[in-house]
Amino acid sequence: MSEAAPRLALVVHFHQPVGNLDRVVAHATRRCYLPFLRVVEAHPRIPWTLHYSGCLLRWLEAHQPEVPERLDRLVRAGVVELMTGGMEEPILASIPERDQLAQVERMSNLLRARFGVSPKGLWLTERVWEPTLPAVLNRVGVSHTVIDDTSLRAVGVLPGQEAGPWVTEFEGEAVRLVGASRGLRYLIPYGSPEAVMREVDRAGPGGLVVYADDGEKFGEWPDTHEQVYGRRWLDRLLVALEGATDAGRLRVVPVGAAAAAPPRGRVYLPSCSYDEMMRWALPTPARHAMELSLAAVGKGGQEGLRSFVRGAPWQEFLAKYPEVARLHQAMLRVSRKVDRAGRPDAAVEHLHMAQCNCAYWHGTFGGAYLTFLRLELWRQLVLAEQAADLNLGPPPSHGIDVLEVPGGEEIRVWGPWGYATVAPSLGGQVVEFISRGGAANLTAVMGRHQEAYHLPSPDAAPTDQSLEMGISVAPSSPSLDDLVFDTVEVGALRDSIDGRVLDAGYDWEPTSQGVRLRWQGEGVSLEKSIAATAEGLEAVYSLRPTGEIWRGSLRVELRSCPAAPGRTADGVRARRHAGGWVVDQPGATAHLLVETTPPADPEAVQLAAIGATLKGWEEMQQGMSLSWTWNLEATAEQPSEVRILLLPVVSRHLAARARA
Repeated sequence: MSEAAPRLALVVHFHQPVGNLDRVVAHATRRCYLPFLRVVEAHPRIPWTLHYSGCLLRWLEAHQPEVPERLDRLVRAGVVELMTGGMEEPILASIPERDQLAQVERMSNLLRARFGVSPKGLWLTERVWEPTLPAVLNRVGVSHTVIDDTSLRAVGVLPGQEAGPWVTEFEGEAVRLVGASRGLRYLIPYGSPEAVMREVDRAGPGGLVVYADDGEKFGEWPDTHEQVYGRRWLDRLLVALEGATDAGRLRVVPVGAAAAAPPRGRVYLPSCSYDEMMRWALPTPARHAMELSLAAVGKGGQEGLRSFVRGAPWQEFLAKYPEVARLHQAMLRVSRKVDRAGRPDAAVEHLHMAQCNCAYWHGTFGGAYLTFLRLELWRQLVLAEQAADLNLGPPPSHGIDVLEVPGGEEIRVWGPWGYATVAPSLGGQVVEFISRGGAANLTAVMGRHQEAYHLPSPDAAPTDQSLEMGISVAPSSPSLDDLVFDTVEVGALRDSIDGRVLDAGYDWEPTSQGVRLRWQGEGVSLEKSIAATAEGLEAVYSLRPTGEIWRGSLRVELRSCPAAPGRTADGVRARRHAGGWVVDQPGATAHLLVETTPPADPEAVQLAAIGATLKGWEEMQQGMSLSWTWNLEATAEQPSEVRILLLPVVSRHLAARARA
């Protein structure tokens, strides 16, 4: 075989997130994971570099052991090279350095114990790169990783040289970067095998081209099972690769061998990811404008500019979605607590599962809008805290903490049942309501955010619908005109006076059992005292006129979605229960019971987000909104008072409370 022949490296990543539904992973196994390995086995002369996330491998070992058994045989036969990564597939840039190191070490240890290999290559989750990563990767024995070729072109690497390898470093600690072809990512498996071969030939004599992308494209994405296996697309591609190899026109190599070649030079990349991710991270107006601008660039024949037009770094998702930022801040807090506890194994495992990336962002897939994924991460955080408490001692049964958060302070109110976090900057809302016994956050509801795909963008739609992501651009629909979007984070105890929503900051002061909040408007002042009781959280509203008398309305909203591991949120409901109202769903670990004085019936609304996915429009249930309205009269001598009791009831205690 000629050494001048172009080289091709095939890198495929398989992942299913923590908390995904068993039926979804089982379907992917039947349609993708097993048939993929069977085709690979039939062509042992073509080497592959594969990555399986730790959470997926754990599921496969327990439910479909045939997959890891076949994988093991391929590894030992030298057909498959394995890559390491973060054990639970975190965005490395989103977690503390101590967890970056521990996640990769756990994954490498798993691969060493199960498959007898010590990988030097790392799959970089969502190809999210941070300039500081080389130092971390060096410390865990990683020599190379794969990023997108567009990230390299954006810093001046010339077309045709992106695959590299390239050297980068941080504080003198270096790793090698191998650039993956955007062209191949869009062709595989949508273009013909002949089109793929033509793209590979463009590498030229002695050149290198790398394919790296999600394995679910080989059978699990819409219409791909019939394409890849029914029409034998993958088999035909491998036959073509074998023919080119026999003719001396191509060498197919593991990516580790490609990375070990003499480097082309040195590069320094900013925070980056693949193009789509950086567009998705932009605020909706900016994303909409960028997509329209990119379409205009293409029509104007100025494709050379595209390499230098970038979106936002991954971290911008934390600014775009306050609910994601809250989950992320809670994860960082728990990570610090686990570290103080001496990093016990159980606490670390739960913490790492809570760092799984998929519910921390949203793009073409449901991501943060998939309630069962997001609530599972909250559950894992509570379990991690409980495991840490075994070393640190029990948490407080009463009292308060003042938390410093980006942009202000929040107050954590402790009770025997768990804790609640009150945000004065959001009108004194309860933004976390943690049931320790149920391992749940009962106010973790994703808001209904306006996304770029809710806006008509005909000029930004791709013209070739056969390429990757083409199916994800859903047509505009008249029903979108009726959608309601949230402008702020909404938890529990969101107040309105006479129809005016009080989302601005409240004055506040701590009390022995909680916090007292104050707001004053035209004609009326409101005092809201929130305190822990033995069973839950009590909020007492006192309204006084600023003059002689005030007549008006107080409206209080709460949102809740009880977590039911292994289920979607489609079964969440609100119903009368034991003198109040309960938000529950089948299989939930804890429920939210609400009692009010004076008694009142709420307006109950199911919350749903309308998302554009690879399958088209999907309605994704987020939970329930309950709103109580009281028409009140207050005088200087006789203020009006409303009491609301929020009770986190562990599921096994719900029926007993009704009988009592």
